[in-house]
Amino acid sequence: MSDHSKAIIIVILSGLIWSFGPLVVKNMTEPQIYQLPYLVIRGLTVAIIISCYLLINEGISFLEKILKIDKTTMIGSLSLTTAFLGFIYSISFTTAAVTLFMLALMPFLASIIAFIFLTEKISLQNFISMVVALIGTVIMIYASSFSGSIFGLIMGFISSLGFAAFSVTLRSKSDFKKFYILVYGGIFCALISSTIMIVQDQSFFIPSKNIFLSIFHGAIVASGLILFSIGSKQLLSGELTMLSLLEVVGGIFWTWLPLFGVNEVPSINTIIGGIVICLAIAMNSYRFDKNRLQNLTR
Repeated sequence: MSDHSKAIIIVILSGLIWSFGPLVVKNMTEPQIYQLPYLVIRGLTVAIIISCYLLINEGISFLEKILKIDKTTMIGSLSLTTAFLGFIYSISFTTAAVTLFMLALMPFLASIIAFIFLTEKISLQNFISMVVALIGTVIMIYASSFSGSIFGLIMGFISSLGFAAFSVTLRSKSDFKKFYILVYGGIFCALISSTIMIVQDQSFFIPSKNIFLSIFHGAIVASGLILFSIGSKQLLSGELTMLSLLEVVGGIFWTWLPLFGVNEVPSINTIIGGIVICLAIAMNSYRFDKNRLQNLTR
């Protein structure tokens, strides 16, 4: 199996792991009230798990390197934090349809950012796949409510832009250096969420059930981020975010599966749209573009 094929499988697996996130949130007690404390705990959990991963792989030198934060690491971690916060506020102030549509723009945004800063050229194969995925998203949200505030729409776009920028910073880092972006991303998420709570005079109290679920969700996010980062070396930025859209399809499936107790039955449009997105991911994964590797940043 080629390194490219391995990377595809790894990133698809990361999307599948992330897809359990909505199921966790659905089981929380009043998640719309405990959003910020949930982000604090989840962010710290992500930082701790990634730090343990680095400590195992790099040994004691990790403690020295963690203090040496460069410009790219700072930008990448803040972009990841922006994606976390933007998603929470988007889903709170507008409908899931609007947020989902904004997330479908990630591959396009990542390709544009990578072209500007890394001179990555988008392949015809990747572009066609992104368009098909966008069509699948439109089918999914067809006839859904697009009500909500402009603020929610903007935050959805900012979340999409943040994750796209984060993906590009991963492509610019090599080996274990990229994982330090994840550590600081978790730390900044916790710090910024705590600051917002203090400014808004919100209580740090959170039900014990939500504490457990937040930690569990943090483990899900951290595991997916590790796999996503490992696969980033062999895939273009647009391909990375394209493959991660499987998180959306998987999230809908898990919340529908009676086994998990949520029982949110998807509409026929949602099912068709999900199939189209899966088709787009399959198209993107099949390596028919022989010149694709020339676009990878050395």
